[in-house]
Amino acid sequence: MILSNILNICLNNKKTISVAESCTSGNIASCLSLLPNSSLIFKGGIIAYQNSIKTNHLDIPLELIQQYTEVCPQVARLMAENILIKFNSDFSISTTGYAGPSGGNDLDPVGTIYIAVANKLRSYVQRFVFEGNRQNIIEQATQMALDLLYQEIKKDK
Repeated sequence: MILSNILNICLNNKKTISVAESCTSGNIASCLSLLPNSSLIFKGGIIAYQNSIKTNHLDIPLELIQQYTEVCPQVARLMAENILIKFNSDFSISTTGYAGPSGGNDLDPVGTIYIAVANKLRSYVQRFVFEGNRQNIIEQATQMALDLLYQEIKKDK
């Protein structure tokens, strides 16, 4: 339902979407591309699982990752903002986090996911802590990212 709403609003308003995914491993892109006519709104994305992809293809400064780690709001925001620019899209989503079973720390335990949404005027990041196994966390993060995208797209109508 939410996917068809995203598609319809974007089609009606001639808006496009791009994604930069780390911990969701392309799951958001997969969901968006399952829709008929999705090629009219979904430009594509980068799965930036390793930091070298974040730095070399999404232009995330290595110093930022070294200072805060790759799982932080600053990296999530830049991922969304930079993919928006690189793909010349109207909206973008990014995810970075610890899907488990390892990773995480005292401040950001396993299940912590930062999701950023951007458009040409603004961007924002939200922190979530999901529970369950790796697959559950990825599915929850994907659904939340799509929900946040939908809320942002609705504002822009």
